[in-house]
Amino acid sequence: MTQDRYQVLPGDSGTLGARYVQDGVNFACAVPQGKSAELVIVSARDEKKVLQRIPLTKEDCTGDVCAVRLSGVGSGEIGYYYEIDGRPVPDPYASQMIKGICYLIPETYDWEGDTFPDISIENLMIYKLHVRGFTKKAKKIRSKGTFRGLNEAIPYISSLGFNAVELMPMYEWDDSLRVRPYTEETVKDGEGADKAVPLKNYWGYSATNYYFSPKALYAATDDPSGELRDLIKNLHRNGIELIMEMYFPEGTDLFMAMLAIRFWKSRYRIDGFHFVGGGTPVSAIMRDPLLSRTKLFFEYVDPEEILKVSPGRRRNILVYRDDFEHTARALVKGDEGKLEDFVRCIRQNPPTHGYVNYAANVNGFTLYDAVCYDRKHNEKNGEDNHDGTAWNYSWNCGVEGPSKKKQIRALRMKQVRNLLLYTFLAQGTPLLLAGDEGCNTQGGNNNAYASDDTIGWTDWSTSKDADDLRNFVTQLAAFRKDHPILHMPRELKGTDYRSLGCPDISFHDSKAWVCSLENASRTLAVMYNGLYTSAEDQESAEAVEGGEYCYVAYNAFWDAHPFALPALPQGWSWYPAISSAKEAGNEFAPKDVDACENQKYCEAPPRSVIVLIGRPNPASKKKGAKRSGKGRKKKA
Repeated sequence: MTQDRYQVLPGDSGTLGARYVQDGVNFACAVPQGKSAELVIVSARDEKKVLQRIPLTKEDCTGDVCAVRLSGVGSGEIGYYYEIDGRPVPDPYASQMIKGICYLIPETYDWEGDTFPDISIENLMIYKLHVRGFTKKAKKIRSKGTFRGLNEAIPYISSLGFNAVELMPMYEWDDSLRVRPYTEETVKDGEGADKAVPLKNYWGYSATNYYFSPKALYAATDDPSGELRDLIKNLHRNGIELIMEMYFPEGTDLFMAMLAIRFWKSRYRIDGFHFVGGGTPVSAIMRDPLLSRTKLFFEYVDPEEILKVSPGRRRNILVYRDDFEHTARALVKGDEGKLEDFVRCIRQNPPTHGYVNYAANVNGFTLYDAVCYDRKHNEKNGEDNHDGTAWNYSWNCGVEGPSKKKQIRALRMKQVRNLLLYTFLAQGTPLLLAGDEGCNTQGGNNNAYASDDTIGWTDWSTSKDADDLRNFVTQLAAFRKDHPILHMPRELKGTDYRSLGCPDISFHDSKAWVCSLENASRTLAVMYNGLYTSAEDQESAEAVEGGEYCYVAYNAFWDAHPFALPALPQGWSWYPAISSAKEAGNEFAPKDVDACENQKYCEAPPRSVIVLIGRPNPASKKKGAKRSGKGRKKKA
């Protein structure tokens, strides 16, 4: 009889999972009543080599939790798993898991003085991506499809102007699709014959999840935890926050969910969490003091519930809303009855929480596909095109799918720019799905949940259209950042409550100060009084310095439309800033551009967005012209 390698001692059942303790490792796992269980210890260098089997008996249990301590275990020496009634089962609380074998990772890591960027939600701009798919087709990335590859891509993300990255599920999950009605796709083998290939859960929204273990598939080395920590530390060094998406399906254990969130916050210094699924313990998450300065993203939250948690708390709760996407897409293609909803979407900014705005997200068409397809094309998914949403609010601009017609392509690119302007010029937090800045397409597939292939991977097109669009997004993000009135920390009131000459936000059309939101309307102009950004904490208008007026004209009609321009203070003029109707590369006016020839009207071409800036004339600045206007207070 061989002698056991490690001494087995009574363990601590208070902390589930495996953790290093003095002179060994403590193991604790829940064992269903009536089930037999064994802890199987394997070599970390050869997982097929079993070092020791440890039966878990009633004497080792407190309630349903069995715990033992192994003495003399060195760091990085072992792997482990459990056998429940003879069936191998991974530890659901394992901090690292590779091919069903669980490992311990050191709790210590040199963060080298890392600090949280701590960006306010009104200043946040989110870039959402899939860790594996984002870099699989990127030519300049060495470690494709991994945390390390994403680390290499940080300069690119930063150059676009984003200060937050959201990662789709990046922990381990069961990627099989046994529960779905269709689980295979037919492909050609090397000899041209058909063969069945199992479909895998590529996105990570699974019924079985191992929430404590970084996904091994996303690691270039055998150290997923170290790679992920390196990524987060480097993101923080570049002023970029990391938002982690977590999927809690119906029936998720509340204790495990809360423990997992706290684990990622404390062990990996996560800046924010996006919670998806009907098993999300919303109230418990909002009440957790550990998360009071962490950004918490939900699909829905009751504002009254937020007030109950902590009246006057710092705004750290945000809501993802499909209604912005649906409204923006419907309006941009000219649907009736959308202006009233659009005004609400671009203005809404309550004191209790923020909103995340997007024109495309994981579910549904990519931004480019939304202007190329009228219908979904999910045949590859193997479900006879029955899967995926039927509500895409898309328009193919006259041709279904790819087109070589210049007129069609030009219209599509203009529509994409319009949707981006809708998103980035709205109050709230803009989100861009990775690749949408470069005409990423999934060929009309609006549900690429199983496409760990060229359909689901981000397309890094080097076409002129793609390059021009990346440049447009970069300039648009910079424009938003340069104009704080477009991302205020509070909801704009629509009144001139500080007597600065006009309201903080006002609405116009072919007549100044008059607009119609009736069913047939498809045109709207919004004027933002940038003086209110400077006056935020000022008690009087006399103290106001800086700030510009920003006038945004939305024309979703298929004909040109004239917009009336409100009169500016003496010595000020309207200057062109952005036009989605301009040729690619010329949408943004240079800073030294001349003032608009017509200071009373501007004409927006068909299906376009025009942005004007009201500021002092250079000559007026030199002469020291007073910045006074109707209703403006003057010094005595």
